[in-house]
Amino acid sequence: MGREQEDLREHAGYLHIGLQLAITILLGVLGGYWLDGRLGTAPWLTVAGSVLGMGAGFTNFILAVLRREKRRESDGGGPPD
Repeated sequence: MGREQEDLREHAGYLHIGLQLAITILLGVLGGYWLDGRLGTAPWLTVAGSVLGMGAGFTNFILAVLRREKRRESDGGGPPD
């Protein structure tokens, strides 16, 4: 496999992590918005869903990046130049 393909594969993994972050936050916002509509508590559950979505998303983001870096180091890739 060429160097360009390896770089593309590595960057695609990070793109996936970013997309997962955005989707997690969006699900929190939409879930809170839906609950606000059902319970008549606007905007509080939307705010709570946003905060929970961000917390879950960033936690998942950080853990995924750490796992990728650990895997990269164990494969002998070392830190980027």
